[in-house]
Amino acid sequence: MNAIPVPSSRRDFAASPLALGLLCLGLFIVYSVSQVRLQTDSLWSIPSAASVLHEGNADLDEFRPTFFPGTAYARREAGAHTYYEYPPGVVLAALPFVAGAEALFTLLRPVLPNLGTAGADALAWLALFQGTGLVDLGAYNRTEQLIASFYVCAAAGVLLIALRRRVSPRAALLTVALFGLGTTAFSTASRVLWQHGPGLLAIACIILMLARPTQTARTALLTGLAVALAYVCRPTHSLSVIVVTGLFVLRFRRLLPAYFAGAALVAVPFCAYNLHIYGALLSPYYRHVLEISGPRFFLALAANLVSPSRGLLIFSPFLVLAGVGFFQKWRGRTLEPYEKAFALIVLLHWGAISAFAIWWAGHSVGPRFFTDVLPYVVYFLAFPVQAVLEAPRRHAVLTGVLVVTALFSVLLHWRASNSYDVHGWNSVPVNVDSDPSRCWDWKDAQFLRAIPARIRGTRW
Repeated sequence: MNAIPVPSSRRDFAASPLALGLLCLGLFIVYSVSQVRLQTDSLWSIPSAASVLHEGNADLDEFRPTFFPGTAYARREAGAHTYYEYPPGVVLAALPFVAGAEALFTLLRPVLPNLGTAGADALAWLALFQGTGLVDLGAYNRTEQLIASFYVCAAAGVLLIALRRRVSPRAALLTVALFGLGTTAFSTASRVLWQHGPGLLAIACIILMLARPTQTARTALLTGLAVALAYVCRPTHSLSVIVVTGLFVLRFRRLLPAYFAGAALVAVPFCAYNLHIYGALLSPYYRHVLEISGPRFFLALAANLVSPSRGLLIFSPFLVLAGVGFFQKWRGRTLEPYEKAFALIVLLHWGAISAFAIWWAGHSVGPRFFTDVLPYVVYFLAFPVQAVLEAPRRHAVLTGVLVVTALFSVLLHWRASNSYDVHGWNSVPVNVDSDPSRCWDWKDAQFLRAIPARIRGTRW
């Protein structure tokens, strides 16, 4: 199972640029036609981008008439102004898309009235985006979905390129398809503009840079840039910052100036932004206290892995084979230094999310907090997948486990992306934020809500 890249023939479609393009296009179509678009953390992301473009600042003061209890989520007061509480990386990720859409629709404004429903929708979006005061935040859910879907698809594409260096093109293609359709990359990151989508792309870029035969000043600079971009998308990516920086200190010391130069391109303006708004290098969102002790922590560790409503191995059970891939390489003593770094980040992340006060990730689908390290996890999945594709009969048990668990995972995340019943579990019969012990209730597990009510035969 210690796979090495297999030379590709000219007829190997999985190794072609067309396969890469079709994978990304196929995922984007699936994501964009899926119906669930629940805004929570992302509620003020697009208005914040509009404020940057139109007002030259990140505050939301021009939308004060929209401030009422129903939209209070994700806002924070700082000084005399109101800001989007979550990391600025999400707003920056949206900027090129909304700026491009605004420019295009403005250019086409004279002809849009003649383009039927599509033209009317474009004009309505333009009026919404350029408006201030009382705005309909819910009307941005489709915009968020399309942007988020792009970033998850881009992450899948980058991950495919990286994995082709380590396993056969077919194994890489199947592994990335499972990442895109059988995990919370589908049911969470692609739904609306959470922090997860842009963060996934940054992590995939880290893998791409590190999984190279050699490191140069250019790749070190790009790695530093990707690490910093991941951090400004989500604070838990601080673990990638720490571990990857440690890897460069231990293995690539001569490249540290280039690595830090890449990171500084993001870190300097990020810190300046925080100093300007909050008077500190980091915003309050980046300063949560973790509780790494007591029975609650150990219960959360187990819950994030195997509980029926938040367990990673419950919602994407095929990922157990990633563990198989890691231990096969560890036993064969073929782990590369960067692979050890990937595994360490996953373990530290598991501990960090379990030490967080809201370890169940609030109102979400399954193991949302594990979404951020999925590229590191599926990296190790690629090796068992290659073993299955090369010799399915010799690895009959492995093949059977992969097929059954992959089908279950894809169907579950497809259903969670197309039915609000799965999301309803968070509120009915009791709000999970009030009673997180519900995560262990096997009689009313969240994944069971994926079964249509008429078949399930229960009142929930």
